[in-house]
Amino acid sequence: MAYQPRLPKTNPNIGRQRPLQDLLLIGSALLALLFLLYWLLGLALDKALNHLSPELEQQWFANFASKPEPSPQQAYLQQLTQDLQKCSTVPYPVNVHFIDKAIANAGVMPGGTMLVYRGLLEKLDSENALAFILAHELAHLQHRDHLRGFGRALVLAVITSTLTGSSGAGQIFLPATEFGMAQHSQQRELAADAAALTMLNCRYGHTGAAEVFFHAMLQLDTSKLPSWFDSHPKLQLRLDAIQQQRQQQGYSNGTLTPLPAVLMPK
Repeated sequence: MAYQPRLPKTNPNIGRQRPLQDLLLIGSALLALLFLLYWLLGLALDKALNHLSPELEQQWFANFASKPEPSPQQAYLQQLTQDLQKCSTVPYPVNVHFIDKAIANAGVMPGGTMLVYRGLLEKLDSENALAFILAHELAHLQHRDHLRGFGRALVLAVITSTLTGSSGAGQIFLPATEFGMAQHSQQRELAADAAALTMLNCRYGHTGAAEVFFHAMLQLDTSKLPSWFDSHPKLQLRLDAIQQQRQQQGYSNGTLTPLPAVLMPK
């Protein structure tokens, strides 16, 4: 029989390792573990917050911010917030801080501190439009979103530090984790809009001007990118949700209350 040379089926000098594929596999498994831990601990955090009494929350965070600086704007915003609070379930005092900066924003901090910037007032044309924004921030306190956001950021830091042994390693997973946090935040924003619309109807008997701020910001929005990593939903989505809730609840428009002179731009 004639000899036919051929290569051996196996070569002990050539390894079977595939570094790139192994790296992708390990990386995918690590990301999946991160998402699972983040999701489970986030659910546990939400459950724990449901059992945290408002009294204890205020006790912990009452001194989180300094006392507001007295001013005519602050006094008016404080009174309007107190009137709206009667239509909410926030049980502790809310302290409003008026900040004289050209930033079109408002926000809340643990312990019942609300921040309202002058730039926000410049985008509004009635007390009703302002009341919707204040009610939106009250809804965040009512839903304890301020604590949920802080807690989830802490959960993320603990997870990434535990998995990698480095407090700065969270930057590696930042795009993936920001997506998860953004989706949760967007859901909470829509829920706060819905609660704010209910408060507005309770306070004035109608929901006129609820969408004024969103329309004003929509005219300035030039971004065409998806909102996957944004903390807030797209403005048009929020406008559509408000209109849908109006129709479902039978809310109407009505006579608007003008802004007082003390809040009008000089």
